[in-house]
Amino acid sequence: MQDIERLLNNVSKLDLNDILFAMWKRNDTQDYIIELNTEEQLYDEGIRSDGTELGDYTPYTKQKKSTGNGDKRIDHITLKDTGEFYKSFRVKPSKKGFKITANPNKDDNNLFDDFGTEIVGLTKESVFKLLDFIEPMFQKELIKRLSK
Repeated sequence: MQDIERLLNNVSKLDLNDILFAMWKRNDTQDYIIELNTEEQLYDEGIRSDGTELGDYTPYTKQKKSTGNGDKRIDHITLKDTGEFYKSFRVKPSKKGFKITANPNKDDNNLFDDFGTEIVGLTKESVFKLLDFIEPMFQKELIKRLSK
């Protein structure tokens, strides 16, 4: 009977937002969030968080990218060129979720002005991938908190 009472007591103290906050603070989770945004959405698919396409490079840019240094992908805009923009991505966790930030300033341009603020953020598909990623960790943390 004591085990049931302890379990019920632990359930009543349970704060799911606190467990999610613990997931968002993890380095591996933050790395995955950034990978989803930069590598999968921007680089692989050339899309913003709302699913719209970034567009295509001009013929001049395609020629310049194919002969210059840096990223050589030319089938769609990736915003990777030197990689500095991707390196600027950060995840700021909170009890209400997380926020992805990045420095949009590149030379004299602001990427937010050119491509919109939606270049930072996750698509619905990426959110589902993230939920699949954290599910085992979430279950483990939930069991740990219920077993105290």
